[in-house]
Amino acid sequence: MINPVKTAFQTPFGAAALLAASTVCHAETATNFTDMSQREVALEKPAGRIVVIPIPAASMLVGMDGGTQKLVGMHPFASVAAREGMLNQMFPDVLNVRSDTVGNNFVPNIETLLNVKPDFVWQWGHRGEDIIVPLTNAGLTVATLNYGKEVWTQRWIQLMGVTLKQEQKAAEMIAWREKTIADIQAVTGGIAAPQRPRVLYLSRFNDGIQTFGSTSHNNFDIDLAGGISLNKEVTGARTLNIEQVLLWDPDVILLGNFEAGLVPEDVYRHPLLSSVRAVKQQRVYKLPIGGFIWDAPNQETPLYWQWLTMILHPQKFSLPLREEIRQRYWQLYRYAVSDEQLDAILQMPVNRASQGYFELMRR
Repeated sequence: MINPVKTAFQTPFGAAALLAASTVCHAETATNFTDMSQREVALEKPAGRIVVIPIPAASMLVGMDGGTQKLVGMHPFASVAAREGMLNQMFPDVLNVRSDTVGNNFVPNIETLLNVKPDFVWQWGHRGEDIIVPLTNAGLTVATLNYGKEVWTQRWIQLMGVTLKQEQKAAEMIAWREKTIADIQAVTGGIAAPQRPRVLYLSRFNDGIQTFGSTSHNNFDIDLAGGISLNKEVTGARTLNIEQVLLWDPDVILLGNFEAGLVPEDVYRHPLLSSVRAVKQQRVYKLPIGGFIWDAPNQETPLYWQWLTMILHPQKFSLPLREEIRQRYWQLYRYAVSDEQLDAILQMPVNRASQGYFELMRR
């Protein structure tokens, strides 16, 4: 049995180098740093009103800061995830944060943004200048985040720690991630391809079968947990037909949280998928949702890695995940999670028919 990881700050995979990657200057009223587009960002005073356009980063800011006081705008889906998951239970005021500050494809709503009077805006950097220039033209202070790699997610944490004056908490969060990666790799690193289950992640199913492709962090997650990602060669977000799913014949199907109401039973009941191995063996699993959905990179991702490794290799990797969640929720949010909330986070009711789930997730 794997022991819960420690919270002490360790740097086995280069967190020290990551933390030193930008030059940060703190004065009593100023913070200067380099964002993920290599732009120099200067805050003359600590930001008290922040808009977070990248979807997962809003919950990260709330958790790191210990409240919603500084978050004045976020993406509409970030609001949906807050309402459906644990964030609204831990921080009820998050439901009052405006979610009309950004529209489709992360294009900022400048009129709304100016109305909420932010000191500072986080925006995606990898999606191009078209969604950044309107912000800078409006006179707003902007910093960028990039998506798709674990090292980049760690950079989110480090930069948020800088801007919120929470560097120590950020360092502990990064150390936890690296320690969890090392623990899991010690178990799964030597698993040969024939022993790795072939895994298909689906972001949607009932309103069109959809997955993410080669640039998605999901490929890293599945590989780390000892699986083979079937969607790793797909380019971008992709709609799949039934024939492709039948051709792939996945051993395991993971259902994300981007489609409301999607549950494993929807896949099990589909008349054309009865011959798929994951359906025959009842290895279709709905991903958990906590402070944010676990199928996107966020502050709780190490818990997802542990959950996924238990799902893919229950005989090789096991730990008391419920107790681990309790400890980490206290570390991340200073929140004591209940048994009923643990059931909701782990999607116990909807995964009840999936192979081995109840036994694994009751530990």
